[in-house]
Formats: sequence, structure tokens, C-alpha cells
Amino acid sequence: MNGMPFDLQKIGKQQSTYFNLLAEIGHTKHFGGLAATKRLVEIIKPKPGHEVLDVGCGVGIGAVFLAEKFGCRVVGVDITPRMIQRAQDRAQRKGVTELVDFRVADMHALPFAGSHFDAAIAESVLTFSQDKTYVVNELARVVKQDGMVAFTEAIWVRPPPEGKADFMARAGGMPEGILTHEEWRAIVAASNLEQVVAEATPVTARQESRNQAGRTSFDDYIRSFGGFFKAITRPEYRQVFRSAIGSTPRDFYKYIGYGVYGGRKIAN
Repeated sequence: MNGMPFDLQKIGKQQSTYFNLLAEIGHTKHFGGLAATKRLVEIIKPKPGHEVLDVGCGVGIGAVFLAEKFGCRVVGVDITPRMIQRAQDRAQRKGVTELVDFRVADMHALPFAGSHFDAAIAESVLTFSQDKTYVVNELARVVKQDGMVAFTEAIWVRPPPEGKADFMARAGGMPEGILTHEEWRAIVAASNLEQVVAEATPVTARQESRNQAGRTSFDDYIRSFGGFFKAITRPEYRQVFRSAIGSTPRDFYKYIGYGVYGGRKIAN
């Protein structure tokens, strides 16, 4: 992409339908779940009065968590308008509308002045870019000097058979599929960040289930089930669901994990 804006209408029907399906369900799954989010928090160290950017905020789970737990102001951006609507609904239900602001925006061209935020995070979103170092630098651009940028991504913890790699590229609409820990570490090393964290964590199916459960309340699950049953009445959503979830290989978690990466903005 080389820094060109990310146009949801031009990325292909499979990927745009995938994003919209998640928005209708009202739940965005990030590998590592609450455990990964908490590790991001440890890296950026949010405080009351800080302003944090959440890139690819989805339905607002991470942004609302930061506002509720730490009292910081959070600006969440996402390319999908329906995600932003869902995020705004969540903030209202949780009573944090005075602390969060959600808007449609492209991670390749963030609509903010340079050196604006105290920190920036992204959860399982940079993988959708074909120019990942550019996006890391775009996050760094809008963070203050010595501010932190931190993100999580699904990673291969061991080389997968060809069919499993193809499955993830197809299911998640990822241009390059899942990367390895070493590849993500190299992306951060090539950016305008001083690398301070690069961690790889394998997961089991049971661990990942607990991680995901920690991100959402019982009320959230009820809403997600309702959104799911409504969404699968549409043929295009049924097709994406069968591709993304129904065909998950049984031994998938032998190969998958998540990485946490972070760096401090340095002078250009």
C-alpha cells in the first residue's frame, strides 16, 4: 500500500464482509484477549488525564476498558462505520461517554496532528495492512516524544502446514496471512521506535477461551448471540462464518499464539 489510504470499498468483498459481520455480532476477537490487553496497559502505563489512541478499536472493548479502569481519555478509530456505532453504544451502556471518542478513520492516514497522544495501542489490526512498518510509524507520528506505541498480533509460534496458513489468510482477510514473531520484531526494529518489548506467547484452546471470556460480560455475550443469529440470516455472512470459523483445523492451537510489541517514540 505504501501509505495509501485504506478504502473499505476496495479491499475485496471477503474482507469487508468479514469486518461488517464482526460489527453486527458486536464482538471483535483479538488473540490473547484480556491477557494481551493487560500487557499493553503495562507497557503504556495509562494515567488519569492521559490521552490514548486505540487504532482499529472495533466495537470499543479495549477503549472502554481503559476508560473504566484507568480514567484516561481514549480516542478510538476504525475503518468500519458499523464498528464505530457499536463502540459508541458500548460507551453509553458503560457510562464512559465523557472519556471516549470514536470516529471512522484510516490507520494509514490518521486525522490527528503529530505528537498529540500520550500513547497509542492497536489490537490485532496491523496485520490487515500491506505496509506494516508505515502504519507503525503513523502511530508513532501522532504520539508525543517519548510516548509509547504498543500492539498485539496473532503469530505463528511454529511453522504451520500449508493448509493452515492458507486458512488464516482466507478466514481473516489478511493480505499476508499471519506473521512470525521474528517478522513482527523486525517491523518494529525498522520503525521510528526504540524497541522495548517483543514477546511471543503460545496459547492452548482452553487458555484462549479464558482470555476471550475475560474481555466481555454476560450481557455482552447475550448481545453477541442476538447479533449473530440476526446476522446469519444474510447469505454473505453465513458464507464468511463458515469459512472463518466452521473450518478451523482441530490442531490449530499447536501453531498459533500472540505477540506483544512496544516501543518508545524517538527523535527523527
